[in-house]
Amino acid sequence: MKLVLFCLLSACQMPETAPNDVATETTVDSAAIFQDRAYEEMFNGSLVKAETYAYRAFLMSRDSTMECSTLSLLGYIYYREGKQDELQLLMQSISPTMYVNMMDVQMQVEQTKAGRRQLVFVVAIIVLVALFASLGFWHVRRTRVQVRLYQQRIASVRQKLEISETKVGIDVLHAIINDQNISQMGKQEEQAVLKTLPVVDEALAEALGKATSPLTPKETFFCIMEYYGKNDHQKAFSFCCSEQAVRSTKSRLSKKMDISVLRSE
Repeated sequence: MKLVLFCLLSACQMPETAPNDVATETTVDSAAIFQDRAYEEMFNGSLVKAETYAYRAFLMSRDSTMECSTLSLLGYIYYREGKQDELQLLMQSISPTMYVNMMDVQMQVEQTKAGRRQLVFVVAIIVLVALFASLGFWHVRRTRVQVRLYQQRIASVRQKLEISETKVGIDVLHAIINDQNISQMGKQEEQAVLKTLPVVDEALAEALGKATSPLTPKETFFCIMEYYGKNDHQKAFSFCCSEQAVRSTKSRLSKKMDISVLRSE
């Protein structure tokens, strides 16, 4: 049978020249090696090389099982190449068992292709997951850096504001002690001096903290004047008001705190 098929296949249109690597193969190469190469070339889309390797595998077959396998593979390659005449001649010369084997070759090829497509899909999923993980890590790291920079800027601005408020507070105290005009000073100056007092004069700060209800800026300045021993005339001069207005302020203030604690300090 092998001799008949050899003559048949030799009469078919085969590639005129074989690849250089086939021409240099030695006699120790087995049919199985060429068959594997035929499958690999077929999977890679090189049907001409696949046909050459399958034909060589058939020629080197030493048993009926390998002959059947290589002829089934060769028949499938003819089918893929569209060589209907060669395929028809081959089909007329093989047994039904070999025809079934050729169908098995087709199934094996399709399964291998599906496996490769699945592998590509899995690799693509892994790459996408790695990409999203990298983007997520970059986003978290970038957010942390931005938060850290934002906190540093806030701390810097806060420090500058505290320095600025401390200067304003000291200026207010200086103006009060030196009987300067403070009639235009209001809430902002009051807050600045209240933040400065714990550092400059802790006792005065504690005395102001004993008020039962919030003091107005004028009342706070009045308490500071009282603490530093200013009389009504000096207070009126700094407030740019009458002494009667000063006494009215003192009357309202007495309802919020014990003014005597300021003198006792």
